[in-house]
Amino acid sequence: MSRALTVAVAGNPNCGKTTIFNALTGTRQHVGNWPGVTVERKEGRFVHNEQTYKVIDLPGTYSLSTYSVEELVARDFIVQSEPDIIVNVVDASNLERNLFLTTQLIEIGRPMVIALNMMDMAREKGLEIDTETLGVLLGAPVVPIVGRTGEGIDVLKEKIHRIQAHTSQKARHIDIQYHRDIETQIEAISRVLEQGEVPPINVRWVAVKLLEKDERIWEYLEAFSDKEKLRQTTAEAIHQIEKIYQDTSRAAISHARYGFLRGATQECVRSSTTEPVDYSRKIDKVLTNRLFGLPIFALFMWLMFVLTFDLGAYPMDWIDAGISWLVNSLHGLFPDTMLTSLVVDGMIGGVGAIAVFLPNIFILFFVIAILEDSGYMARMAFIMDRVMHTMGLHGKAFIPLVMGFGCNVPAIMGTRILESRRDRILTTLINPFMSCSARLPVYILVAGAFFPENAGTVIFSMYVLGVVVAIISGKLFSKTVLHGMSKPFVLELPPYQKPKISSLLLHTWERGQVFIRKMGSVILVGSIIVWALGYFPREVQLSQDYVAQSAQVRQEWKSQESVIEQAFHASVEKGKQQYVSAMVPFESSGHYKELVAQRDSLQSQTGTVYQEKLQKVDYTRQAETMSQKWIGKMGKLIEPLVAPLGFTWREGVALVTGFVAKEIVVSTYGVLFGVGADANEENAGILTSLRNSGMTPLIGLGFLVFVLLYTPCLATMAAIRRETGSWGWTTFSVVYSLLLAWILAFGIYQIGSAFQWLS
Repeated sequence: MSRALTVAVAGNPNCGKTTIFNALTGTRQHVGNWPGVTVERKEGRFVHNEQTYKVIDLPGTYSLSTYSVEELVARDFIVQSEPDIIVNVVDASNLERNLFLTTQLIEIGRPMVIALNMMDMAREKGLEIDTETLGVLLGAPVVPIVGRTGEGIDVLKEKIHRIQAHTSQKARHIDIQYHRDIETQIEAISRVLEQGEVPPINVRWVAVKLLEKDERIWEYLEAFSDKEKLRQTTAEAIHQIEKIYQDTSRAAISHARYGFLRGATQECVRSSTTEPVDYSRKIDKVLTNRLFGLPIFALFMWLMFVLTFDLGAYPMDWIDAGISWLVNSLHGLFPDTMLTSLVVDGMIGGVGAIAVFLPNIFILFFVIAILEDSGYMARMAFIMDRVMHTMGLHGKAFIPLVMGFGCNVPAIMGTRILESRRDRILTTLINPFMSCSARLPVYILVAGAFFPENAGTVIFSMYVLGVVVAIISGKLFSKTVLHGMSKPFVLELPPYQKPKISSLLLHTWERGQVFIRKMGSVILVGSIIVWALGYFPREVQLSQDYVAQSAQVRQEWKSQESVIEQAFHASVEKGKQQYVSAMVPFESSGHYKELVAQRDSLQSQTGTVYQEKLQKVDYTRQAETMSQKWIGKMGKLIEPLVAPLGFTWREGVALVTGFVAKEIVVSTYGVLFGVGADANEENAGILTSLRNSGMTPLIGLGFLVFVLLYTPCLATMAAIRRETGSWGWTTFSVVYSLLLAWILAFGIYQIGSAFQWLS
């Protein structure tokens, strides 16, 4: 097989580019970052006619100018890496606007296939597109595609193959023809470029970019021999064009491109006589309504989190029970050694405490994928535009905040879509208040333990509180340390689409596998550290004989059951003496059944009481044991700082470990509680242990708020440092969030305790 050929997938944002990329590559893809740039890079492969193709999904961009990182990444890859083929994804329902990028790709001169996506929406608008004629005019084969259904993907692969095999009849290079005044200046600059010792690739494209005053183009001309003459010729050409058109040379060239596109679309596009139904516009009249848009958005968010908890509760319980059974079984099979404790308590117990919440996390990612693929995610930014203006930002800044629901790190990287440095810093500072997926296991654990009937609502309220705190903090920052207003912008609303199940599953898995990898790395290492802190020193002196106490409770339980049984038999004998029927035995009478029911009820109540006593003894023993371990001693140092919040040293330790990654808060509890060396039949799992730990619903609520707001994880802090370029802003973010979390948790506990005392 020959070498893999490189295919670059380029297109506007919201044109279905990623859908086409997924359809081409399937699951044979991986995600990383472009070298030196925190912009996501997707790469995949497919094989067609025994030829392997490496597919690169370029960042979505409207042009190949130098206004954003995405534009630079896309242009540099096409110009410097020279992909073998470009697949230009175009939204057929917005043809003229999307083809503006196509004209710039044509000028670069690489072989290209145009994937005319969303043909179903174009037909709904009553548009008929002559793809054959359009392909002739653009010098590239045009393939009609419906990306969400896979229609046309096989044809696209065949067109790619024909271009690389040089058998395509449509693929040929054309020049975008400008007005003769512009063409004259392009030729003048081209002659100078051709005379240089190191002529650049595609002289005409470089000449056009020089006329557009693209300063970055000079980086491609670093080795050019006569830069001074080239600068002089370029300046004269720009002066002539601006003198003739009474406008900037960049605007004159843009107008000329649109003129070419209008001619091409008039030649190839026909509209039916019947007025098409614009379903997106009709839906938006409700979903983006000035009065109802925000409540509907809140309702969707509430449903998402209720569904995440309620639907995920069943597999969560199964996994929780399975891990507890596995830990108990392994302790029964292997001797009580340090290695056994490390593997079972530290590794399985710590990571298992997080694995319990995988179903909930995957459900959350699946729902977010639905919001993205359907087109509603852009509406969320539109709806929040008015709210964002209150803190000196615009709706575009809400997009990185929404990304924060998945993970704060890529969300902070996503602030690069904002033009103003002030906007980027402000959005970065408030982004950690958006509840990332790492916090979700903590929410589910505490809400499931203390608010089982309303867990979904409690979890949703944490997300809402995070948004509210972000808004208030943003308003505060915009009035003080980052005063000013954001630049205006126009937000594009893509048409609504019916999400494709395969695409939803792929997007869910892409996000979910990141979480799974973290379980096998950061969380595993953190769990082992927590285990070590809780394992040493090995020998501790306990103040009481807890084994004897447990034996005494069991003896009392057995004695009480014996008393109940004796009372039952005495009642049965008395009943037999009073029973007068000779035809029916006493054991079949209603009176006997009533005595049996009373006995069973008393035994059940007694069992509950003594099980609680055993759990209390076991918990007290475990608490005293852990308090003398390294982790307990560390917790005792922290306890004075968190005691005013109602927290014990355990919460202090869990919060400290959460500095590394928020998921480790749960695995810390897993190691501390339960599912460690002393797990037994009375200690069913981490939820039960947490309920028996002395934490109350009020303290649990304060703990949730603290986890929501306090210092972000190490990866997020690193992202803040990288994106702001300042240790000062990073320190400010850490200190501000920590103080805010402490103050709110303190208020919840102290005010709540006062009301409980008054009541």
